[in-house]
Amino acid sequence: MRYTILTALTLLFFTAGFSQNDSVKKVKYTPEFQFSPGLYLNFNQVRDNKPIPSIRIISNDSPFDFSFFKNLVKNKTIGYFDEFGAQQEVKTDAIWGYCQDGKIYIQYNGEFNRVPIIGHVCHFIADVTVMETRYDPYYSDPYNSYYNSGYYNSGYYSPYYSRPYNRTVKRNEMGQYLLDFESGKIMEFNRESVKILLMQDSELYDEFMKIKKRKQDDLLFFFLRRLNEKNPVMIPVR
Repeated sequence: MRYTILTALTLLFFTAGFSQNDSVKKVKYTPEFQFSPGLYLNFNQVRDNKPIPSIRIISNDSPFDFSFFKNLVKNKTIGYFDEFGAQQEVKTDAIWGYCQDGKIYIQYNGEFNRVPIIGHVCHFIADVTVMETRYDPYYSDPYNSYYNSGYYNSGYYSPYYSRPYNRTVKRNEMGQYLLDFESGKIMEFNRESVKILLMQDSELYDEFMKIKKRKQDDLLFFFLRRLNEKNPVMIPVR
């Protein structure tokens, strides 16, 4: 029998009489803070520190295994019990992410990446698929070469005829991204994004804008850290 069916039903039975006494307080986030482990369907669950715990997730694996969530998100769909005890199912590519060992992992571009910097503005690194058009002077396309080379009208055809050709290829490259912990919005990590975020603090924004543009790029992390220090995130704990 699956681990989670027994543990989830036990949890629901046990907590039914105590849900009304559940108290919530908020604490200031620090690097030592441990988020509650579980599955995030959306960003609100991240901000509320209230994911779906592993014991309510339907799986053949033990919910107490360290690699439980890492293996779970390899599935196309995930089944779980909601807070009312009803069985639900969600597509894996539709969830926000998960928390394992107190660390947050966000789904971006189909991959799950750890968010190492948490604060008013979070920072993470992820691979992104880039479409690139390349010019290949030696590319050989017999079909197109035949109809576009002029040989078509002459009645001559050579499968070895080649012509310059632009090819579109996919490649993955590493990118840096920012997550606004208030809105859940994700932005590329660049000067323009940092400027928008700094507008939330007029003092920091004015200071940043007085710096010459060629030096602003070198100070992006510095100003984000100061923004986080001046505007600490308060995390609910139960």
